Amino acid sequence: MSVSALYLAALLAQPSPQTLDPQINQAPIETIIVTANSLSDPSDAISQGVAIIPRAQALQASISGGIGETLSSIPGVRSTFYGSNASRPILRGLGEDRIRLVVNGLTGIDASVISPDHAPAVDGLEAQSIEVLKGPAALRYGGNAVGGVINIVDGRLPTSLPEKPMTGEIFLGGSTAENAGSATFKWVATAGQNVFRVDGFDRQSQDYNIPGFAQTASLRALTGDTTRGTAFNTRGDIWALGFSAGHITDKYSLSASTRTTKSNYGIPGEEAFISLDQTRYDFQAKIMDIGPIETLTLSATSGDYTHAEIEFDGAVGTVFTNQGYEARVEARHRPMGALDGLIGLHYGTNDFAASGDEAFIKPVTIETIGAFWVERYQQDSWGAEAGARFEQRSYGGEAGQRDFDLGSFSASGFIKPADGLRLSLNLAYTQRAPTEVELFADGPHAATQAFEIGDPNLKTETATSGEAIARWQAKDMTLDVTLWRTQFDGFVSFAPIGLIEDDLPVFQVTQDDATLYGGEIQATFALAKAGAWALTSDIGLDSVHGSYDAGGPIARMPPAMLTLGLEATHPRMSIRGEVQALAKQTRTAAFETQTAGANSVNVRWTWRPIETADKIELVLEGRNLTDETIREHTSFLKDDLPKPGRSVRVSLRGIF
Repeated sequence: MSVSALYLAALLAQPSPQTLDPQINQAPIETIIVTANSLSDPSDAISQGVAIIPRAQALQASISGGIGETLSSIPGVRSTFYGSNASRPILRGLGEDRIRLVVNGLTGIDASVISPDHAPAVDGLEAQSIEVLKGPAALRYGGNAVGGVINIVDGRLPTSLPEKPMTGEIFLGGSTAENAGSATFKWVATAGQNVFRVDGFDRQSQDYNIPGFAQTASLRALTGDTTRGTAFNTRGDIWALGFSAGHITDKYSLSASTRTTKSNYGIPGEEAFISLDQTRYDFQAKIMDIGPIETLTLSATSGDYTHAEIEFDGAVGTVFTNQGYEARVEARHRPMGALDGLIGLHYGTNDFAASGDEAFIKPVTIETIGAFWVERYQQDSWGAEAGARFEQRSYGGEAGQRDFDLGSFSASGFIKPADGLRLSLNLAYTQRAPTEVELFADGPHAATQAFEIGDPNLKTETATSGEAIARWQAKDMTLDVTLWRTQFDGFVSFAPIGLIEDDLPVFQVTQDDATLYGGEIQATFALAKAGAWALTSDIGLDSVHGSYDAGGPIARMPPAMLTLGLEATHPRMSIRGEVQALAKQTRTAAFETQTAGANSVNVRWTWRPIETADKIELVLEGRNLTDETIREHTSFLKDDLPKPGRSVRVSLRGIF
């Protein structure tokens, strides 16, 4: 099953095709808890756009690319695509610091929001599951989550004892377009009330194949570059090794983990590469039944991150460092009738510095202190939820000094007017402090090909959002329709001012009112059943529209995408074919070019030779079989760098 089809099934808690026939004994439907949500609700009970990517799909999608590429086929999600290795997700047209990319609910502590060529220090190969919350999630994560949250749940912080005394997993995968190979392992052992885990992964890839020319025809006419067949300097490798331990009882759980990540990857189009190194420590404590408090949870992380941009001749151009820690404590009170909720405190600090040729921002310390509250009243046929967050964010150091007082509020409600039908309405008011780059940038930035100038006097960016969701589950189909709109007061962006500095166009930060709106549709249909085989189809469609209120499109808005899938499933086998149609983007800012549409044909065959508690799974997949030239309009390199061409992927996963 494709990522889009699978997350839809999880979203709506859809029975498998075998259970759609009322004459067949129905298996119990698995309840999927979304830990990224404030109240850790089941996926089908959340009044917000949500996608759940389980481990098997995350592994397959991460064989040859970073986290942005892992998620880019989900409706409402795109990738910044600075090559396969440096890609960060975009949610409903918003990226950079307007979404939060977290691990077990806490920040990744890297430099990925500073520049599009900086890869996040997280990867889909380490995910036990990936939770995507589309739309404002500021109450728990702060105003920087106005676009949503992507939570990598890595399983390293256990809160319950495994059923078996020892378990393990091995995954091997390869892809032809990137000449890529991936491998992961996981070993978990239980001794009494203690759990121990060792895990790791490695991925290596070469310069990937492209269908034709690297540059668009219009750009080739200006540059004369005739590079074709291979995307220059898109190779990369990444590995990570982690260890964790936990002690679990009926009254409390304590767990801690450490992880080291190292990566080296090319900067596309340049004779340079990035060498990345991060060490991360995580801790979590949960205590149950403390008077009126049902659960008290303390989560904390610290990270030490460094990456150097190194020329092919060995010269070090720029070094970025980020040391920081973050902690959150949440107290969930006991239910009072139909009333449930929690209060929380959040603290984080980061010391960020850059030195060298492209140090376009001076060292700065960022400190965040927040308090939040969420309360929910729920009946069988209707419910409502409300919450608030108050936050202080301060910047200090050589870059300058700014302090922001921020407030965010949200309210939602749902009704179930008929069996299988759920209607939800979400409203949110979110305040975001400008980033250190938006405030203090002053220098050449090769990744964006601009000389960037910030403004230390920027005001708070305010977003007012609305989202309406209709979910319908019938006997032979499921349907999920979402419409959303976000109005920004003081939307921050960089725009050219017609000057040249250091042979680069000068882009200066501006603040203007802007509006984004769009919609997503996902549906699945049970078509036929023959013996143990079932045939289903699915549709996914999304669209985003972004404009400044004074006129003109917002730059790098993703075009619409349509996915059509057909799948035959069997308890030991599945065969799927799909077409992804990416529309052309003609609504462009004055300084960007239009992007052609493309169609990608994908097929997948999955075989499970044995069906026991131990499991072996073999997957053979073809991607972009028609060898289309596909360019991401959201990418700074879209005119220089298409996505990989035709590729065959094969993987083997064993669980014991």
